[in-house]
Amino acid sequence: MFWVRLVLAGIATGCVYSLAGMGVVVTYKATGIFNFAHGAIAMIVAYVLWQMNHEWHWALAISAPLVLVVVGPGIGLLLERLVFRPLQRKRASTSEKLVATLGVFLICLGAAYAIWTGTTREGPHLIPSRAIDLTHDLYMGIDQLVEVLLVAVVGAGLWVLFRFTHVGTEIRAVVDRRELSELSAVNADRVSALSWAMGTGLAGLTGVLLAQRAGGLDPFHLTLLVIESFSIVVVARLVSLPVAVAAGVLLLGVLQSLLTQFNPRVLPLLHTKLPEGVTNAIGQLKPNLSVLILFGALVFMRNLDEVGEESARSGLVSGALGGHRRQPATPALVVLAAVAAVIVPFVMSAQNMTYAHQALAYIVIFASIVCVTGFAGHITLGQAAFAGFGAFMSARVSNSWSVPVIPAMLIGGMCAMLLGVVTAYPALRRRGVFLGLTTLAIGVLAYSFVFTSNTFAGGPGGLDAPRPSLFGASLAGNKAFYFFELVCVGLMLLLARNLRSGRLGRVLGAVRDSEVAARAVGIDLRKYKLFIFGASAFMAGIGGALLSQEMQAFSFSTFDPFSSLRWFMVVIVAGVNSLSGAVIGGVAYVGLNAAFKTQGASELIIAALALGIGYLPGGSISGLFSRAGTWLRAPQSLLREFAAPEPPPPATNGDGLVPSDFARRMLEEAR
Repeated sequence: MFWVRLVLAGIATGCVYSLAGMGVVVTYKATGIFNFAHGAIAMIVAYVLWQMNHEWHWALAISAPLVLVVVGPGIGLLLERLVFRPLQRKRASTSEKLVATLGVFLICLGAAYAIWTGTTREGPHLIPSRAIDLTHDLYMGIDQLVEVLLVAVVGAGLWVLFRFTHVGTEIRAVVDRRELSELSAVNADRVSALSWAMGTGLAGLTGVLLAQRAGGLDPFHLTLLVIESFSIVVVARLVSLPVAVAAGVLLLGVLQSLLTQFNPRVLPLLHTKLPEGVTNAIGQLKPNLSVLILFGALVFMRNLDEVGEESARSGLVSGALGGHRRQPATPALVVLAAVAAVIVPFVMSAQNMTYAHQALAYIVIFASIVCVTGFAGHITLGQAAFAGFGAFMSARVSNSWSVPVIPAMLIGGMCAMLLGVVTAYPALRRRGVFLGLTTLAIGVLAYSFVFTSNTFAGGPGGLDAPRPSLFGASLAGNKAFYFFELVCVGLMLLLARNLRSGRLGRVLGAVRDSEVAARAVGIDLRKYKLFIFGASAFMAGIGGALLSQEMQAFSFSTFDPFSSLRWFMVVIVAGVNSLSGAVIGGVAYVGLNAAFKTQGASELIIAALALGIGYLPGGSISGLFSRAGTWLRAPQSLLREFAAPEPPPPATNGDGLVPSDFARRMLEEAR
């Protein structure tokens, strides 16, 4: 009976995770957007119900229907209208849509901490938990029984909706090709709004049920509980509702419940006592079961394809062939930025030099994201793992083997590069959201089993990360270390620029535009994907080492998986298509915190910009600056046009044919 009770408890818990998984599947299946904010929305709805019931003393009979039917779906309608409809209209890339959901995620967390101070509250008890005697010595709570029935009813209703109704047909049509569906008199905006309302409504129901089951409301913990459902979403290939239900019940419910009683101390059959490190590793596997399921599904499942189509905007190759030549003001801006960077330590106080050190380290890390996402078109959500592994190995080599700091940094960068190549192997068949989830899963595994492990990190005291010395001269001072970082930034930006130029840049641009077309012309996708992930991870490892040296200690909390999500959002908003985006992102990410003297201020401001990324010219801050520069140059161009003499008529051949402007420009460049 003991094991039967465990299974029944696991089924009830798995049903709640299934509701969360179905919410993500509904949103993705209907809009093509993977909603990273699903857990944060669930948490907000649960807090709103707590506010109405506990603070305003509204009866649950009034507050619960209001929250579940109005507030939850209303959040989805609001997000669709203000955030995601502009992105759909401009045919935004997967990265831009993903960043918008990350912006919603951070805004929701920030609002929860600002309004409810992050204090753990008693969760609203929507359903009584009184036990029912099923048979002799076998009980099941009323809340557990209701959860099972809810999943059965909601799952069956959604399956019927998508498979047998006209609305389901319209949803599939809108996702497959929005423009063609609108030509067929389908109201795409209405379909998307309905889908978002259903998805966030299920998120709200999940949050309320999990708050009751977890015994309390905590913004971070409740959001994490819902994010665990991402594993069953991938097992369901992001489109299959029945598989999402089954995976949630069996994998995150029953299996996790049974694992709570799995505590091996002796090797079966051989009766040999297991080493303490092995038992500790097995103990760490239990709370990370969802991550292991996610990683296994992403590695071993085939035919994981994104619904809908990618953005049809021109990529790097087509953009380079059809675009304008580089503006002559660009070198002047580079020189101006370099001069400003040299002047900074002489005009900044000693207390604020920390911000300057951090900004330079983040510029290197953000440049690594530009290389893999901006230059090659691959989404990476595990960059904190590469940066952290480089910092960790650099500090470990320097401490344990007494290697000088600069060679230790290079060793750390090489180790991060190896991790990047290892990450690229399971990602060879992945693209878009699935590739991002693969890198995120590896980042979570690295954080859980390496960074936070006393076995690897050298004990609870952590690791020191000393600053370097050169030819016997210490660079530990604030100004000396700043200029050392500045040299590292210059070298890493030069490396990144070389990745963009020449034949390698054209190959990476072709891969970004279309992997199918690149493969058709003989490009070895496997080789180049491994190369760009390795090069990007090396740069991130160097940036992570600089960040640890600024703090003079390796801190695993700096490289947690949520840092990867925040950094990716910053780079996309700042401008992922050029290295100027990495510089703008690094300065803004640190500078806004310094300006407002509040940790986390930059994340909230950039998250707000991420919500409006569909309205930004060029889809980024650097694009906004570029557009402003074009406007400023427009009067000068008009003056030159009026002052210039009338150009001679173009030369023609005997047939009177005139070469095009594009052909003449190509001939001029060839000279």
